[in-house]
Amino acid sequence: MKIKTLFNRYKIFILLVLVIALAVSGYAYYRSTSNKLLDIDNFNSFRDSLNDLEETEAGGFASQDELKEFIKSWADERSLEYVEDKAGNIIFDKPAVKRKKNAAPTMVAVSMNYETATDNASMLASAASIASSDVDSGRRTVIFFNDEKNLGKGYKHLNKKYIKGKPKVIYMDQGSSFYLSTSSFREVLSEAIVPAEREESTLDTAVRVKITGIESNEINSGISKQPDPISAVSSLLTRLKSKSAICRLADINVESNGNMYPTGIEATFTMNSYAVGSFTSYIEKRIKAWNKSYGDDHENLEFTYEVIDDPDALPNKVYSAETTDALTSVLYTAKTGTYRYGEGDPIPEGKEANDLYGINCATDITAGKDSIKVSFVTQGYNEMFTSRIIYDNTAAAELYGCDYKVNTVYDEFLNERDSLSRTFEETYKKVNSKITPKSTLKVLSDNYFTPCSYLAAKNENADIIHLRINPANASNIANTVLCYIKAKGNTSIFN
Repeated sequence: MKIKTLFNRYKIFILLVLVIALAVSGYAYYRSTSNKLLDIDNFNSFRDSLNDLEETEAGGFASQDELKEFIKSWADERSLEYVEDKAGNIIFDKPAVKRKKNAAPTMVAVSMNYETATDNASMLASAASIASSDVDSGRRTVIFFNDEKNLGKGYKHLNKKYIKGKPKVIYMDQGSSFYLSTSSFREVLSEAIVPAEREESTLDTAVRVKITGIESNEINSGISKQPDPISAVSSLLTRLKSKSAICRLADINVESNGNMYPTGIEATFTMNSYAVGSFTSYIEKRIKAWNKSYGDDHENLEFTYEVIDDPDALPNKVYSAETTDALTSVLYTAKTGTYRYGEGDPIPEGKEANDLYGINCATDITAGKDSIKVSFVTQGYNEMFTSRIIYDNTAAAELYGCDYKVNTVYDEFLNERDSLSRTFEETYKKVNSKITPKSTLKVLSDNYFTPCSYLAAKNENADIIHLRINPANASNIANTVLCYIKAKGNTSIFN
């Protein structure tokens, strides 16, 4: 009897050990998988498909519709539910699971622009993999915003039902750096208006200059690295003026690209034949300089010119000397480029002298019968510093008898709440505890305009952060976003 009792106790002990072992094993497995929520195969598939497109002859998408069809086809293959709204946004909206119906909703926002899609493959793959995940969460909305030509159409016309209440909003874009931000620049759209008069041409020669094949991009702090066709033509006009050459501008046409960098320009200058040789020699020097500076990054770039001396082919009408001179002066004086804090400036906390506080970019020249309008996109740290740049533009215009008009202002973005940023930082530390120090999540201020301003205008109660990601850490960030969505601050599940 005693032997049987001992045997039964031994069986119970063995069973208890097995149960504990299974529990420990299960907990260990849970710990190893609870912070690995990203379907890496899904992420890689989406990213690689975009990268493959970049290697084709087309080099990417030919239109915004092509990009939208790519995303929708990907979703259809996985039986994902989505809608395309009237503004052209593609929206994946998943309701909360029952036990998390009271959790704050989360929105993940990315810009959808066919011109930059292949360059931003990792960022778009991150959004796609977050949209396709089946992780249990509160309401989760992933939106590919229609941002063709960086005009913000999808953001401005978003139905507020997708961002109601007190949502946590994570906006993602892609670049060479990696950080979290809760502030970005304001943006002003404006124009200088040059009074224009046309007259009969009396000059015997014309030179037509053409620049094409520039790859456009969003306007940001990298403006100095971007080929600027408007500045190129401005330098030609300034050269003629400095040589006291009799010159008239016959026509000018910019390949404008909305609120992005222009992609090309064509302009015709009329002059007397004796001035042509010196002028074309200068053009050839500029062409060599352009090819050296930009040829590697812009494979389709072409900077060419032709001399027109056939009387029948010469322009009949040109802009007057006053109009040509005024346009030349405005383009020369209204600086295109970056602005930085000086030692005597009221430098904001956390900033230093020589840090960037503003960006100014001429994006279009629209030549009409009575006026020539030069369009500018201006970005600045806040109202005061943005107004500085607008003041400079205005002064440049008024100095030469031109008007200046501010058309649209988008406020700077500043999120003074710390709930989302703090919780996301903590989630990142827990989820990526074994990564190298170089991959730590820095908290910085954006030195350019972001769509966070549009989103903040939709709902003043939204808690918004911006994640700037790069290809090296995109999958880590996507996984961290999913872990944040799942845990919502309860990072103990990752311990």
